[in-house]
Amino acid sequence: MDASEQLLEAMPDAIVVVDGTGRIVRVNRRAESLSGYSRDELVGTAVEELVPDLLRAAHVAHRAEYMRAPAARSMGTHLDIRFRCRDGRDFPADIALSPVVTEQGLQVVAAVRDITERRREEEELARAQESFRLVVESIRDYAIFMLEPDGRIRSWSPGAARLNGYAADEIVGRHFSIFYTPEDVEAGKPAHELAIASETGRSEEEGWRVRKDGSRFWANVVVTAVRDQTGKLLGLARITRDVTDRKRQDDRLRAVAEVAQVALEGRPEDDLLQLIAQRARTLVDAATTTIALFDAAEETPIVAGSPAGAGAGPALAVSLASGQRTIGSLSATRAAGDWPFTDADRELLELFAAQAAVAIGYSRVRDELQRFAVLEDRERIGRDLHDGAIQALFAVGMGLQGMAMMTSDPVLRERLDGTVLRIDGVIRDLRNYIFGLRPGIAADFHLARALRELAAELEEQHGVVCAVDVDEALAARLSSRAADIMQLTREALSNVGRHAAATTCRLSLQAEPGFAVLEVDDDGQGFTLRKDQGGGWGLRNLHERAAAMGGTLDVESVLGEGTTVRLRIPAA
Repeated sequence: MDASEQLLEAMPDAIVVVDGTGRIVRVNRRAESLSGYSRDELVGTAVEELVPDLLRAAHVAHRAEYMRAPAARSMGTHLDIRFRCRDGRDFPADIALSPVVTEQGLQVVAAVRDITERRREEEELARAQESFRLVVESIRDYAIFMLEPDGRIRSWSPGAARLNGYAADEIVGRHFSIFYTPEDVEAGKPAHELAIASETGRSEEEGWRVRKDGSRFWANVVVTAVRDQTGKLLGLARITRDVTDRKRQDDRLRAVAEVAQVALEGRPEDDLLQLIAQRARTLVDAATTTIALFDAAEETPIVAGSPAGAGAGPALAVSLASGQRTIGSLSATRAAGDWPFTDADRELLELFAAQAAVAIGYSRVRDELQRFAVLEDRERIGRDLHDGAIQALFAVGMGLQGMAMMTSDPVLRERLDGTVLRIDGVIRDLRNYIFGLRPGIAADFHLARALRELAAELEEQHGVVCAVDVDEALAARLSSRAADIMQLTREALSNVGRHAAATTCRLSLQAEPGFAVLEVDDDGQGFTLRKDQGGGWGLRNLHERAAAMGGTLDVESVLGEGTTVRLRIPAA
């Protein structure tokens, strides 16, 4: 066997050498096994013997055309070529042609390869791709699409169109960063996500994404790298799911739990309202939220976040209702140009508002119970003083007064009468203390009437005419702090009676936005204010009482013209 024969036998493909007339002149063993013919049967026969009957005529024409302009042709040209075996069956084949000039003339070397398995794999792949395409197009709840390695969108599915709002011809070829918020793009988040998926093969994260219309949704995003058998990155498959409802429910539950915790801790109502406003703003992605609590007299707004201003955009308002009673409203506003609120936003805000109203109601009931407990203690102490100490002192005074009537010593009688007067003063002071602990009508929450009684006492005891100007509705709102207000008012009026040398006085309780203002004005002699004013006026004590109520106390006095004492406390 010469070298050329050895070369033919070493070839992995079937080799068939054909002369210019189409006759087979040489074959290798692989050609024998592939065709089922022996070498002796093949050599000298027309090459069309290896072509199926129905294709022979066409093959003769193709061969003649090729021989007129012979040229090398490699495998993989995807021609539909069939190879016929001795038993009559045929199979798909890939054939490479190489013209060779020999001593016998032009010959063509044909390398034949059975591609039955490859064709089957290609058909299975095509079926799988078609099935995948049908599956992707049938999925409506997920956006599934392909990206080029650089992030440009290669394919688009109906689910992606539904979720993001873009048609295929609007989005294919654009960079996927179009789905991110401006702040995320500025922070380089799209490039980072692409790099992670390309390097590790996969990335998953959740965050806000933007639709074509500008609205946002909370997305769960999985990006998977697609590589060929050599590891070359072909692209990235991206699957996006809208999980806004899940996030909002989770956020609402966390917000409700936090609000409930603050209410249970007994924090002030202002803190509770501020927290509710802040959490509501986050829940519906608003720029500003406002809570307005309604009362018999007025409403008190508590604003959280940046003021909306003249450029306010879409707005949404829901009721704060506790049981069958509406106690206020909760409103949210987005910036000018932002996307409008949706029905889902309204439903979420309504659910949160209902639960927040329960927390507000609980906080108010708790404060009422604490106030009742304090009033009960004051009632008990006042009753003990009245039934015990005052009665005992009264009995002592009566005894001393009787002794004074029986003595003939004028000096002793004067001393006994003085002692009785001092005991009367102690009894009067104790009665005043009891009135502070249990301020008569004020204990029944009629603050306005109790203030008028104090003014009447001033006129009766000191002869100072006192005009009263009280906002009845405001006084009703301050009923829970009636005792503190009464005690401070009593001290201020007592100062007028004892030190001011006044003929007239005015007592007023009026509302300012968010505050209650109590004023005591007199036309007395006035005094010079000092940094550390104390003494008989007792101003330090008044300031301390004002601070205990969360308010401020201002004193203005002009010599010869009178004095004004002004208490300013939160009305909420």
